[in-house]
Amino acid sequence: MIPTISVQEALKTNHIFIDTRTPKEFTEDHLPNAINIPILSNEEREVVGTLYVQVSKEEAIDKGVELFSQKLPTFMKEINQYRNQTLIINCWRGGMRSRAVVALLNSLGYDVMQLEGGYKSFREYVREKLYNYEFKPTLIVMWGLTCTGKTKILHYFPNSLNLEGLAQHRSSLFGGIGLTPHSQKHFENLLLRKLEELNQEEVVIVEGEGRRIGDVIIPENIWKKILKGKNVHIVGNLDKRADVAVEEYMKKEENIHQIKEVTQRLWKVISKENQQKVIDFIDQKDYFSAARILLEFYYDPLYSHTLKQIKFDTEINTDDIETAVKELNDFSSSLKCK
Repeated sequence: MIPTISVQEALKTNHIFIDTRTPKEFTEDHLPNAINIPILSNEEREVVGTLYVQVSKEEAIDKGVELFSQKLPTFMKEINQYRNQTLIINCWRGGMRSRAVVALLNSLGYDVMQLEGGYKSFREYVREKLYNYEFKPTLIVMWGLTCTGKTKILHYFPNSLNLEGLAQHRSSLFGGIGLTPHSQKHFENLLLRKLEELNQEEVVIVEGEGRRIGDVIIPENIWKKILKGKNVHIVGNLDKRADVAVEEYMKKEENIHQIKEVTQRLWKVISKENQQKVIDFIDQKDYFSAARILLEFYYDPLYSHTLKQIKFDTEINTDDIETAVKELNDFSSSLKCK
């Protein structure tokens, strides 16, 4: 029998998680601070999977062993970096990949355990806990038009929940530009960890969002909590907002092509004239003018309707960010006194 450990017990430790799944599987989601040392590459995993489906389980296992044996020296070299630490090895569901590695390392004298149920059991743990999570703090929810500085304000407050940061997406068609959006699985993983970190706070500050951020969806219980929060209307001068948009979206040359591509898909939303103006301004490197048009004729009409339906508890202007932070801090303190 090889030594095993449950997800619940594993998460209480400071042991090193070694994830033996493919880089693709690992990128989609993984245990906190896990290190990816894959048994098979993405392509090798596909080969083995095809053999399993089209030929037989035995052929697939033989091929997997053949491929892994070729890279065993490299695999061991990477593992040896953690020779003097306790290791917890996981694969997809606590099967052959992690079991074989644990058996090998155990025979070589490593302090090592297999994660019971693998990554799959961790995923089930996250979903069960997150979708039933009781988040206790009072929420201050900042609502406002795009580039009014809401995300920037969050960075001033350690008691803040940055949902766009967790999703790695800013919402809207332009929201993923310059970022690598997270999967739903990884978003939920990060969200649960952040909620647990913040749950002892009296007040938590969050940016108002639609329930969908890019391709990820905020769990219903957390979304309902946001809708019951204290609503702050964040406003700002259009020119200053255009400056923010340039800084956030257009500073990197590799983003410019994507911005033009998305703009060309907005023909149902903004006029052809404004669409062409944006592209022309971008070609002329007049990014400020391009951003101003997109804010005024795409973003603002898109979000103004939602803002009109919200009952606000206070309004804060972010043209001077330091003053805005002080006002929000004062509002937060007033809630703590009640």
